[in-house]
Amino acid sequence: MAKDMNIPHYSGESDESYCYRVLYSALGLWCLTSSLNEADGIKEISKNTQTILLHGLLENYLKLCPLAKRFLAGSRTADIAIHIRNLYEQMGYFVTLDNNRNVLNQGGESIKVSEKEYLFLGIPKDKYCVNGLGIHTQDNGREIDLKEYLVRDNLSPEEYLLSCFDSCDFDEKDVEISELEFFNPFYRGKLSEAWKKYRNADMTITRKSPSGPFYRVMVDEDSNLVFAPEKNNDEIDSKTGAEFRRIYIALKEYYLNPMIAFICPIDENYTHIRILGQLPNREYYYMLLNAWPKRIFSDRNNFIIRNELTTQAVKILTDIGFTAKEGEFYG
Repeated sequence: MAKDMNIPHYSGESDESYCYRVLYSALGLWCLTSSLNEADGIKEISKNTQTILLHGLLENYLKLCPLAKRFLAGSRTADIAIHIRNLYEQMGYFVTLDNNRNVLNQGGESIKVSEKEYLFLGIPKDKYCVNGLGIHTQDNGREIDLKEYLVRDNLSPEEYLLSCFDSCDFDEKDVEISELEFFNPFYRGKLSEAWKKYRNADMTITRKSPSGPFYRVMVDEDSNLVFAPEKNNDEIDSKTGAEFRRIYIALKEYYLNPMIAFICPIDENYTHIRILGQLPNREYYYMLLNAWPKRIFSDRNNFIIRNELTTQAVKILTDIGFTAKEGEFYG
């Protein structure tokens, strides 16, 4: 399977990590090819059947390589079969019909990922390789722009932030300030610990408790605190989900304390990207189509990626406010 998908070891990689990466990509490929099964002249498959198929494959794969279990079945909150299927539904590999059945995208769309390589939305007829859950080929097919594919605007982090803090959207609010916690964009520790009982930024996010409600808060021209409702949850599994995370990335970048993405070269083939922060789904899902989550299939912060794909991956992170820094790979 590794040879068919063109997945080599990286330097110092353990057997269990390598087995995990190969089996992870194989599960993705099986998910896609399952939709080509034909019944009554129609090539489609129900979501439930796909999930059952992947669970069965995973069980058999883990019999062959039990060491990979902690990577593929170690999450208490995510089901790898649903995780893979949802990614392909959200990112254009499947068209989901009204009867809850998936059809493989046959449009031939592709996104350029490097000088010679394209992410192909489907299964190409010619030679291809697999990176993470993405199908990569040298055939450009019907090329579409990356921003268009991600449904991502062209705003800089500062432009985006200022659009979120337009004074026209804010009003004074009858709230007890002592009950609020404020997000501190200057804090250098864990983001979960950046909520303080004091405010030290003219623009930030405030909350009454970890479960909300959340508000954007700013100082108006009369030095009054004004508020606007802020989402802190949305369609968390959708392509455009977890978008609330973008404002925290932009806030830290604006106040010169940006979230960091460490780029850690491994060898002549691979790089480890270590992200100190949480990604919106558009960027996270795109990483999954170009790289392998490192520690477990649901890891949102560490990715093993081919060197030639690193430049574009870094760009999509810096476009929303991350700062890229060179780091070291520790295995």
